[in-house]
Amino acid sequence: MDTARIHELLKQEIKDKSIGKVARELGLSKATVSLVARKKYPNPQKIYKKIKEKYCVTQIIGVQTTTNDLVQLLKEIEE
Repeated sequence: MDTARIHELLKQEIKDKSIGKVARELGLSKATVSLVARKKYPNPQKIYKKIKEKYCVTQIIGVQTTTNDLVQLLKEIEE
């Protein structure tokens, strides 16, 4: 996933929730999330990685999941 799509994903999450909630979910400050969303953060690659890991849907062997937690993944597969 390219950085433009990750940036759009971040903006959509902020729109759907709030900047504070997104910041808490990512373990970042609201100021950092705000700077990244406005493309003012100096080197956002590590933050883009966090966004991708948290909010990107991963498809594994035809199963769609939103988690990297193996226990949760197993529960989703069983459903």
